[in-house]
Amino acid sequence: MRSVSNIDVRHKCDQCDLRHDGFFCDFSDHLLKEFHALKITTVYRKGATLFSESEPSSGVYMLCQGRVKLSTYSSEGRALILRIAQPGELIGLAALLNDSGHEATAEVLESCQINFVSKPDLLRFLREHAGAGLNALRQMSYNYHTAYTQVCSLGLSATVSDKLIKLLLTWCKNTNGNGSGVQIKMTFSHEEIAEMIGTSRETVTRMLKELRERDLITQRGADLIIPDR
Repeated sequence: MRSVSNIDVRHKCDQCDLRHDGFFCDFSDHLLKEFHALKITTVYRKGATLFSESEPSSGVYMLCQGRVKLSTYSSEGRALILRIAQPGELIGLAALLNDSGHEATAEVLESCQINFVSKPDLLRFLREHAGAGLNALRQMSYNYHTAYTQVCSLGLSATVSDKLIKLLLTWCKNTNGNGSGVQIKMTFSHEEIAEMIGTSRETVTRMLKELRERDLITQRGADLIIPDR
């Protein structure tokens, strides 16, 4: 089925071709059928908000397709992007398990397919199935590692320029280089990059220009090329 948001929606978990080892739904066929019976599948458009910071948890959102931005805001309204959730992640898991309000606001960056599971149903599912509990622990461990990496990047960098360069190098990790360097698809605006490293959009624009002038990066449309990491 192709939705109005141009997404091929996968309704049946046991027939989904998007699953892999990193997915929470990497279960046996029996558990997949049980999980399928609990979820509600929805397609969200860009800009939709799944939940807001401090809002009580009502369940978890499993991201099947698309990307979701998790941000926190200061009392003055300044945003800091904590991370960008990728397909396969459970969003809102910590608030559910801690029985607390969400620590961030979750905003859809592009059209997404998301499976929602209510809090009572997920807690019962985790209690009854050790494999599901282990997958949830893996997700929590991944979230911890991501937060640790960001804290080190923000706290140990001497300058904003260092923070930007570390962010670009982080994006290089899962990209294969070649004779022309590493090519990154720039899917974030300067404003969003600024929110990732705690600075202003104008500063990011200026620093990217300086990196280009020093031939440390090259930009061709949406592609950013780093000749030498």
